[in-house]
Amino acid sequence: MQIKPNFFKKFLSVILGSTIFSIKLIMAQSMPTLPVNQLVMSSETKTISFRWHGDYINSKWEANTAILIPVKLKNCPRLFYMQFDLGSPYSLLYKNKVEAIQMKYPKSIPLREVGDKLQNFSFNVAEISILAKEIIVQQFDSTSIDWKDKNSTEIIGTIGADLIDNKVVIIDYANCKLTISKSIPEKLLGHISLTNFIYSNRSVLFPAKLKGKETILYFDTGSSMFELLTNKEMCSQLAKTNAELIQYKVKSWSKLLTANTLASNDSLEFAGTTIPLRSSTYIEGISNTQIEQMSKMGIHGMIGNKLFLNYILVIDTKNQKFGIASSF
Repeated sequence: MQIKPNFFKKFLSVILGSTIFSIKLIMAQSMPTLPVNQLVMSSETKTISFRWHGDYINSKWEANTAILIPVKLKNCPRLFYMQFDLGSPYSLLYKNKVEAIQMKYPKSIPLREVGDKLQNFSFNVAEISILAKEIIVQQFDSTSIDWKDKNSTEIIGTIGADLIDNKVVIIDYANCKLTISKSIPEKLLGHISLTNFIYSNRSVLFPAKLKGKETILYFDTGSSMFELLTNKEMCSQLAKTNAELIQYKVKSWSKLLTANTLASNDSLEFAGTTIPLRSSTYIEGISNTQIEQMSKMGIHGMIGNKLFLNYILVIDTKNQKFGIASSF
């Protein structure tokens, strides 16, 4: 099952279509303007229990392919889920799911659609009541909702970086907890070393040390398939001696690409914490020239949830500080 609008579509948009984006980001030049954050919610500290969604990747079961957040709608008894995806600067709903809900529970999603957006859409994420003054509705696939199977996992959209904009988010991967707060709790401050990071247009880019060199890595909670997605040269440098190359096909848009993964016993360093790197991946079929241009700007790849499964990740988007703690 496909969870989010293609992971590789996003990666390629960063690598292929956004070299200019990266240059502007690093050099603090003007950026395309994002819509104003449309989510209205309390500033109180709230903790959300999330669940993992698993899937088969290259015929192998991966238990942590997506973070799913429970969602309740007014006037609807069914529990739904939205994927927590910091790679998306704003939240959105899947049109095929919205239409199915509207048909069965019309009072849960009033028909106030204007173009590709819903107006004044209310929903609850755990104990957090959220009003989206406006939320994009995007066609995802053709699937409806299995109303007969009450235990089926129905993913109706994406919760993006607008959820944590100007806030602190604490992702406790081991305990499947997501905390939204206006400040970093005192109990955590003694366990982490805070470091600056780049937060621009609701994108998160972490400074890191890779092979002893300073670099920048794009962080995306919507991706869990790979520990590090980078270029071929870097994969070769990080690989174990005589590491077996594992290849499989992946799809981006209508194009079929090849993912190449090599085992590693190297590491990445973030905010004073050294994290083991078990593998790295590069994709065949994308422009080497544009990847090299990004490398020159100091951006050497993308990381997701898989790298931090044994850690607590703290991200303060208001003050642009982040830190990592071992799970306790």
